[in-house]
Amino acid sequence: MTIEIEILGCGSSSGVPAIGNNWGSCNPNNPKNRRLRSSILVKSNQSTIIVDATPDLRQQLLNANVKSLDAIFITHTHSDHINGIDDFRFLNVIMNRDLNLYATKEVLKKIKERFGYVFEKLVPEANGFYYKPCLIPHEISSDFNINDLKISSFEQNHGFMNSTGFRFNNFAYCTDVLEFDKKALKKLEGLDLWIVDCLRFKPHKTHAHFDKVMEWMELLKPKKTILTHMNYEVDYDFIMSKVPKNCIAAYDGLKVKV
Repeated sequence: MTIEIEILGCGSSSGVPAIGNNWGSCNPNNPKNRRLRSSILVKSNQSTIIVDATPDLRQQLLNANVKSLDAIFITHTHSDHINGIDDFRFLNVIMNRDLNLYATKEVLKKIKERFGYVFEKLVPEANGFYYKPCLIPHEISSDFNINDLKISSFEQNHGFMNSTGFRFNNFAYCTDVLEFDKKALKKLEGLDLWIVDCLRFKPHKTHAHFDKVMEWMELLKPKKTILTHMNYEVDYDFIMSKVPKNCIAAYDGLKVKV
């Protein structure tokens, strides 16, 4: 079975360029340096899944021509990963049904605190008209399947909080991570593809940096690695000159099959 992953966005919380037209070290003439906030679309023979709901969600769904989803996965509740959640409403309209959202118990609790209305049923008088997003919460507590995708989740150290990493069959997505425990590292063995956080070149208190990712690659030995969640200090051509042959930097719109 083939899985296609599309990079909907590979930028940090501020995107690239940041407000003020700040490109940092990035060459503004290279379109691969223009980054929306980090998210991916996962497509298999039977399933279409999105990971995270960025503030750029509307544009990302338009760019990828998304007209239906089988599931939404949320890694954690920082604003750059959930603040686009209201834009799922028009998918409710197109699909004429509620959408399934998967996250840990703690993440679901925080989403309910900030976007509680998305889990409420439509009022009877609406007669099925989606005047708001309607999502069905599913707590992630163990490995499970969505159609033909086997999904495994694991906790990640994100500095001052935890985030969730996901493995779909033979590839894994690990954004917003500073450290992995032994249990997480075990779940990252034998990957054909690993998409992983690489915020910048210098160490950071909540995100992995370049040298740390290179150490993880040496330990885990995935067949291919793609770096994501890069800020404006990471120029595409420059980082591509530094990575080993089995590793590339992401760019918005990149598609890869495993």
